[in-house]
Amino acid sequence: MARSVPLFIAHGSQPLPSFGLALFSLAKSQPLLHGTVETRLVNVVGNGTLADLPTIPLSNVWEAIQRHDSTALDGWLKDKVVVILSQAPAQDLWLLPTGQSVDGMAAHLQFLNSLLTESHLCHIGPLGRAGIAMVFASFIAWCLLRFHGSIGLVLAAGTIALYASLTAAMLGGLHLVLPVALPLTAALMVLLGTTAWTHLTAGQRLVLLERDMLRIQQDTAAVREALVLRESRAEALQEDLDAAKAAATQAAGQRQDLARTTESLRAELADVQMQEQTAREQLNQLERQLHDLRAAGSGSGTIGNTELDQLRSECHQLGIVTQNPTLLRLFKDVKKGAKSPLTVLLLGEPGTGKELFARAVHRLSPRSSRTFIAVNMAAISPELFESELFGHTKGSFTGATSDRRGYFELANHGTIFLDEIGDLRLDHQSKLLRVLQEKSFYRVGATTPTTVDVRIVAATNRDLQRGVSEGWFREDLYFRLKGLVFRLPPLRERVADIPVLAEVCLTEIATQMGRPVPKLSNDTLRLLTKYDWPGNVREFRHALERAVALSDVPVLTRAAFSLEGSAVTQPPKGSSGPTVLPEPAGDAAVLSCLRQHGFDMQATAKTLGWDRSTVTQRLKGLCFQALVESRGDQAKAALAIAGDPNYLRTVELKLLDYHRHLMSVIGPFKTAEEALADCKRRFKNLPDRHFASVETLVRDHFAKIPRPAPIAPSTNPS
Repeated sequence: MARSVPLFIAHGSQPLPSFGLALFSLAKSQPLLHGTVETRLVNVVGNGTLADLPTIPLSNVWEAIQRHDSTALDGWLKDKVVVILSQAPAQDLWLLPTGQSVDGMAAHLQFLNSLLTESHLCHIGPLGRAGIAMVFASFIAWCLLRFHGSIGLVLAAGTIALYASLTAAMLGGLHLVLPVALPLTAALMVLLGTTAWTHLTAGQRLVLLERDMLRIQQDTAAVREALVLRESRAEALQEDLDAAKAAATQAAGQRQDLARTTESLRAELADVQMQEQTAREQLNQLERQLHDLRAAGSGSGTIGNTELDQLRSECHQLGIVTQNPTLLRLFKDVKKGAKSPLTVLLLGEPGTGKELFARAVHRLSPRSSRTFIAVNMAAISPELFESELFGHTKGSFTGATSDRRGYFELANHGTIFLDEIGDLRLDHQSKLLRVLQEKSFYRVGATTPTTVDVRIVAATNRDLQRGVSEGWFREDLYFRLKGLVFRLPPLRERVADIPVLAEVCLTEIATQMGRPVPKLSNDTLRLLTKYDWPGNVREFRHALERAVALSDVPVLTRAAFSLEGSAVTQPPKGSSGPTVLPEPAGDAAVLSCLRQHGFDMQATAKTLGWDRSTVTQRLKGLCFQALVESRGDQAKAALAIAGDPNYLRTVELKLLDYHRHLMSVIGPFKTAEEALADCKRRFKNLPDRHFASVETLVRDHFAKIPRPAPIAPSTNPS
């Protein structure tokens, strides 16, 4: 392809100018600089043929000469270079960048035209082209490494399109030719290099990401604990301040001392509230960082419809019914991970199908022909933990009448599924960690170790990262378990799966009961898709079983399902205002809102449309009531209030502080009646129905105080 024309060619020892350059020199009366060997780019007109240049038939010129038509001749020929061409056959065709093949004469005349019209093209030297390619490729690499996934690809494609537009604009406006091949080649090499680098460093980046998430989880837990303590301190100070104000209005003689006490409490309260606000801002910042890290770690590639159909079919063969793209992508990763020996950790709410995925890992692994053992860790008695998992020898304890192999030994060369691993006690966690590290254990009563080769799949519905931060789960065990981590989405995030799940479940249920397979009405299907399903697929299947068992109609209506009373109502999209509840609202509604906001008093008050002190008094009353119902067992009471183990530490801190404050209030009094009289003044904002719990706690406290034995009157012997 010819893009340029040489200015001179060597003919023996004498350089000869090109045809176009010689004509230009004659037309402009400029001497030729002999010896220049450079070439010039050709800026063609149109597609480069002679027809795109001003062409006049020689016959027309001859006729004008015969007529002495000077006007026409001046218009055609004055101040112009005239070239008379013959119709000789073209030789040495040149292929121009436009794709047009022309003879050498046409190429030289196009070059002459660009010289005469001063529209010749300029290009950048080798160093400039290399610099542009380096800058272009560096920016493409930055886009791909800074923004992972589709965002980086879109930015890179946009950069290439922008450079192409700039190249066209510079060529058309300034007649400057920017390099194209070198920058695009560099961009392609960068694309391949960054893709390979991303895949090679994915594991390391994931480890660093998990470490950052764990560090921020720990910082968040510490700040959240400090926030809870400061909230409780502010609430106690507010009560003390109210009590001091009330006492100041009643005791005129001590008004000055009480006024100083009131001012001191007010200043301390303001300081604690400022500390609380600082802690809240720090907590929000940490949670935003954690959200960004989770978002960075959750990106996944897209897969085509054909592959989705194939994955859907494979899931169905393994008993996993889904059409959800997110779950199908997760299953694709499970397929890849199943072939490796890494430990698998399945996370998700109860009823999301963790055991199904655990069995899928086993069936898709090289161990599929060996044993699969499922163990519910929460159901094992603490006293029998070692015996159940590792086995025992005959006579090792009362009732051990023979040798027994444990679950790990039964799963040798196969897979063991440790369900509810998050509920394992700390002392049992250390024993399990030793087995995972050393691949061996001692049966109860044995003196020689037993070695096993077992693939570990664990599952839990608890946040183990938070458990590590709060101290109820071992960090070393967590890192040992999280070889491959998969989070199963809840059913409320897979609403499109409900119709197909219903069809499959109804078929299985009807077959088991020996009845015709019923259908669901459209109204019923709408009800099922709008329900929140806190128990996920397990609760969904139980609801269908109950409906089929109690109905004998071919079409199940919404009357067959008792969901309305317990459904979680979702706020309409776009509604951001608070849901104002009347103050006498039920404790269950208030407790549900508290759990929804992680027992954040400020956020709960904003949602309910109450002031914060009202929410505080409600929670305080609920905590006192839970203490009474649990007979003083603070751990049991805290769990009853929290509902979710993830909130247990927050509730424990609040409950302990409420109880400690109550004890400090009644401490100076000698009788329960005196203490209760002061409590009625101090806790005047506590709902009346909860004050009965306060009375019970106060009386129980005084009942436990040992009373001095009465002194019998002495009798003098006569």
